[in-house]
Amino acid sequence: MALPNLLIVGAAKSGTTSLHNYLNQHLDVFMCSPKEPHFLINKEIGEQRIPKGVLSLGEYKGLFKEKGNKKYRGESSVMYLSFPEIAIKNIKKYLSDDVKIIIMLRNPVERAYSGYQHVKRYNVMENLSFKDALEQSESRYQNTNNMTPASRYLELGMYSNQVKAFVESFLNVHVIIYDDYKSNFNKEMDSVFHFLDLEPVNIDAKEEYMVGGWEWKSNWMKSFMIKDNFLKRVLKFIFPFASFRNFFRGILQKGNTRNIEKINPKTEKWLKEYYQKDVELLSLLLNKNLNHWTR
Repeated sequence: MALPNLLIVGAAKSGTTSLHNYLNQHLDVFMCSPKEPHFLINKEIGEQRIPKGVLSLGEYKGLFKEKGNKKYRGESSVMYLSFPEIAIKNIKKYLSDDVKIIIMLRNPVERAYSGYQHVKRYNVMENLSFKDALEQSESRYQNTNNMTPASRYLELGMYSNQVKAFVESFLNVHVIIYDDYKSNFNKEMDSVFHFLDLEPVNIDAKEEYMVGGWEWKSNWMKSFMIKDNFLKRVLKFIFPFASFRNFFRGILQKGNTRNIEKINPKTEKWLKEYYQKDVELLSLLLNKNLNHWTR
C-alpha cells in the first residue's frame, strides 16, 4: 500500500502537470508531491540529471504512505516514457502488475519547441539557440553527466516505439492526445475516470500550471532566480513566509521577462520532416490519424 498504482509517464510538455493536479481533486486519488520523483529511472540515467529526484526506495514509499487508504496513489515522472526499457523493467520490479499507466502526447514539433523554452527558463546550462540545441541535443546529453534529459528535444518526441513498449508490456494503458485534452477537456477527463473506474467529478480547471510563453530578458537575472545564492538565503530568513516570497518573485519575473518568439518556419519545416515517419507509425499503433501534426 505504500507504492503507487497510478503513473503518468509523459510526454513532457504535454499537459501532465495539469492532469496531475486535476486528478488530485478526486477524493479517491492521491497524487504525490513532488510531482516527478523519477525514482524508477534515476539511478540508471545518472543521479545528477533530475533535480530533486528520489533515489531510495524508502524515500519513494514515503511519498505515498500517508495516503494508503485512497484507491489510487499516483506520480507523474515525465521522463519514464522516453526511457521505456529502464522504466518498464523497474515498474515490473517495484510496482503491482495492475498499475494504471497514462500517456499524454502532444504534437512533437510543438513539444520540442515548448520543451526547449522550458529548459531555457529553468536550467542555466541551456544557452544555445533552438536550432543549435536541436543539432547538439543527443551529443550534449551523452557527454554531460548532469545535463537534464529534458534537453533531448528530438528524442522525446519519437513516440511510436516508446508508446509501443508500454502498450505491449502492460494491460492498463490509457493514451491522451493533448489536442483533444485542450479542445474537449471534460470529455477527456471523463475518459480518464472511466479508465480508472472512478465516479466522474467536476474538476476546477481555473488554475493553470507551468504556463509557458515567456523567457528571461537577461542571463544574469535567470541565473539569480534559479541558483541558490547568499541574497536569496537572506531574503528567505527575513521573509519566512513562502507566500510573500512567491509574490516578490512574481514581481521580479514580470519585470524581467518577455514573450518568446514563434518558432522559425524553416526549423518548423525541418522538424515536421524529421517526425513524419514516426507520426505515421504512431497513427497506426493508436488507430488514430495524427498525420496533420507533420503536414
